[in-house]
Amino acid sequence: MTHSPRRRPARRSTRAVGGAALAAVLVFAPVTAVAADAPATAASSPAPTASASPAPTVSSSPALAADVPELSAPASSATPAAAPAAAAVDAMNYVVNAVPGAVTTEAASAAVVAAGGTVLARWDEIGVVTARSTAAGFVDRVRASSSVESAGPTRTAAVRATPDADTGGDAESSAVPSTGVQATGLAERVADVADPGEERRWNDQAVHAAEARAVQPGSPDVLVGVLDSGIDATHPDLVSQVDPAASVGCSVDGVADPDPAAWAPSSDAATSTREHGTHVAGIIAAADDGRGVVGVAPGVRLASVKVVDADGFIYPEYAICGYMWAAQQQMDVTNASFFVDPWAAWCSADPDQAPALDAVARAVAWSQHEGVLDVAAAGNATVGAVAVDLAHKTADSLSPNDSTPQPGRDVSQGCSQLPAEVDGVVTVSSAQQGGGGSIEKSRFSNYGAGVVDLTAPGAAVLSTVPGGGFAALSGTSMAAPHVAGVAALLASVHPGATPAELRDLLARQAGGETPSEYFGAGMVDAFAAVTEDLGRGAVAVAPDGVLQAGAAAILRGAGFVPGETVRAEGEAFDDSTSTVADQRGRVQLPVRLSPGTPTGPLSFSVVGSSGSGAVVDVEMQEALAGPVVTSPADGDRLPSGQAVVVEGTSVDSARVTVTVEPAGSPLAGDLPAGDLPATARASAAAPAAAESSTVRAEQDGTFRATFAGLAAGAWQVSAVTWTVDDVVSATGPVVLFAVDPVPAPVPGDEAGVPAEPGAAPAGPGSASPTPGASPGETVVPAGAPGHPLAADPARASSAALAWTGSEPGPVALAALLIVAVGVVGVGVGRRRRVDETR
Repeated sequence: MTHSPRRRPARRSTRAVGGAALAAVLVFAPVTAVAADAPATAASSPAPTASASPAPTVSSSPALAADVPELSAPASSATPAAAPAAAAVDAMNYVVNAVPGAVTTEAASAAVVAAGGTVLARWDEIGVVTARSTAAGFVDRVRASSSVESAGPTRTAAVRATPDADTGGDAESSAVPSTGVQATGLAERVADVADPGEERRWNDQAVHAAEARAVQPGSPDVLVGVLDSGIDATHPDLVSQVDPAASVGCSVDGVADPDPAAWAPSSDAATSTREHGTHVAGIIAAADDGRGVVGVAPGVRLASVKVVDADGFIYPEYAICGYMWAAQQQMDVTNASFFVDPWAAWCSADPDQAPALDAVARAVAWSQHEGVLDVAAAGNATVGAVAVDLAHKTADSLSPNDSTPQPGRDVSQGCSQLPAEVDGVVTVSSAQQGGGGSIEKSRFSNYGAGVVDLTAPGAAVLSTVPGGGFAALSGTSMAAPHVAGVAALLASVHPGATPAELRDLLARQAGGETPSEYFGAGMVDAFAAVTEDLGRGAVAVAPDGVLQAGAAAILRGAGFVPGETVRAEGEAFDDSTSTVADQRGRVQLPVRLSPGTPTGPLSFSVVGSSGSGAVVDVEMQEALAGPVVTSPADGDRLPSGQAVVVEGTSVDSARVTVTVEPAGSPLAGDLPAGDLPATARASAAAPAAAESSTVRAEQDGTFRATFAGLAAGAWQVSAVTWTVDDVVSATGPVVLFAVDPVPAPVPGDEAGVPAEPGAAPAGPGSASPTPGASPGETVVPAGAPGHPLAADPARASSAALAWTGSEPGPVALAALLIVAVGVVGVGVGRRRRVDETR
């Protein structure tokens, strides 16, 4: 989608140009080496003529004058007049600095042509000209001109041609590959993930981005420039976020090219370079559309400002073009997750490095003058090296990175990383999750008291990559865009703030973690950005304005009275503890709504003991489905005297609480009250206590709980899950079953002897009736619930004894003897009567 740039009055920065400190080479955290594209052979070529970017006429110093005219027409693109013949050398690019203003910059451009060079671009408002020359002695002749303040090369390797047909850009680069933005290692890589489903990860939680989005996702009037390797604007999470009209390619000679191919990722770049800009863009503002990932400020617009060539280099002319474009487009925020090549530290005392140092600083200062807040990464340690204390630098043995490094180069005085150590830039270190809710500095992150301004998550951050995919990458490159996103939120709620005011708000609202040499003012806070320093009173929200029934959650609040007790009020809360507002009036309030809370909109109050209050509006999501009991089955009848084993399925490794309790009514359907034995009906009517057992589900989700001694009668069983991340499920489906009563002894003979002489023995296959049961009723033995089996009549009494757990005792034996004597007496009596008859 295309948006017209928002026009606003110029917001002037009072900061001066400058800065001092060393950065490490990589912005990505290194883990394993990844080779870049093979270098091509350097070759001399005629210097191409390029159109310069729009050049407003101003009269100012590097500190920049207050009165600035509107942008003037672009400088002429005509080929400059030929310079006097000079010996040819390999092509080299240069920066040439003059007093800012149209007349003085024009004079410097003329000096370039006179010395045998070609003007690539010029910016009258900062007095900078970029040029190319193959003439020997070019830089000395330019420096000799009275209209030139300083001049120097932008690199140490000759310019070479490397056409890139796919992107329409990167037509030149240096002779060796760069390590500038290449991820020479990834702390974590998420492969083949089409849709992470906007799962909240630690980085989102650490900066309270979801809570901020519930209040303010960012304004479409705010434009964030991603100065990087290009953005894949076809990615589903970015297609609606990138403003093509505000995007540009600067990676060919530092000349602005608005063609979409010029600001897209280079197809022939190493994967780490190609992915970098798209990954950074997703952290800032990936769409909040229910799929993929979601950025810190999904409501703002993005501009792709490509300043990285296919080999991964960011030369000074690229960066100058990027910052000047940001100023021209009136961007609100820029993010620079890189350092300017080929020097890890550009030194003001070096005549070849100082001109580029000055030119880049002028461009950054001009962007701030025009209302842009610039954010940059602090940089990373190289493979096997320790992170660098930017406030106490010593030597650099890694630069230049486009030719042979100079071992032991002294960078202890007057040397600065670009752009992170230019005055006014917000410099960001990387933090990761520590123990007990704390944070710790990422191993790879550079640091430095007075250099690092803020910290943000930079370890294993999941975000977008070209082609519609996602990857988790690590580095200060990933930390800086979190801050850029929060700065965009601040710009959304403070539309008239200057860059200096936004910078101060970022620091004042940060978490305050220590030590400051690692974290600056602390962890950046997105929620504070949209709730504090606005005079809006107390406010409390749930993450993304959503709560799940039964799930533990933390409500975040601001604007409460420091020290007051704060609690949530409402009948739906299963668990709502109170908390105390901190010295800044912030609260973190644990809550849990009942699993039975209906889905849909819900409002409740959060109140403070001193009178503060806020209404929380949320969208309730359905509770996690409860466990399913698979045994006993609904309607089963189980024998007395044996343990009842309940089995079922739940969530892997979750705690499952199984509860058996008397049924609220006789078992319906299959077991009506009239079909229960009389003793079972009596037991069902009698009060009985519920029993619960909590067990741990296996990794496959199955669980098993055992209950012994259940009384005869009608019962019901159900279960509830407690997941490892503290989510309570709804109650699972209720299963009804019955426990049969203990069978009574056979009337008249507990030993199994017929009650009367001459009683016919039971035939094979006949069933022994259960006492108190209807004729034909069968016994349900343990181990086969729900499957009636015919009882052996000869074993009926002993089976009944076994069910009750009893065995024949002395009284039973005596009874047997009495019966035996009686039987003998009967036989004798009969025999006597026969004899007497005879």
